[in-house]
Amino acid sequence: MTAVSHPNQPVRILLVEDDNHIGRIIEVAMRGLGIPYEFTSVLSAEEGLERWEAQPFDILITDYNLRGMNGVRLIKELHARGYYPPTLIVTAYDSAEVRQAATEAAVNGYVTKPFFLDELIERIKQLLPVTPTVHERVVNG
Repeated sequence: MTAVSHPNQPVRILLVEDDNHIGRIIEVAMRGLGIPYEFTSVLSAEEGLERWEAQPFDILITDYNLRGMNGVRLIKELHARGYYPPTLIVTAYDSAEVRQAATEAAVNGYVTKPFFLDELIERIKQLLPVTPTVHERVVNG
């Protein structure tokens, strides 16, 4: 189950990042998406799960190394609960093990810290839900 925003609704994005400074940088960078969006930022995977259960999001961006549950474990927990959102991991701990864990959790994107803001925005854009074009709506509708 994924949350799919109605074409006229903003894309709902959840950021799980325990570093307030990085979270704020990402929040400011999001303005570069060029689409309507709702942005929620939380400091822990546990809080992210609570928010998700209350109202699912369209995209998950998470740090790998969080206090308590790490980002990969968060994604696996969402999957266990029936949610399969497009996901992006942002991490300063780039290693073969972390990349393997991300692959096993079906993570859609991976960005290492430090990162360029335009690179981050491009990765997020790749996760955006695809809305049908007018032609596709006419043909398939």
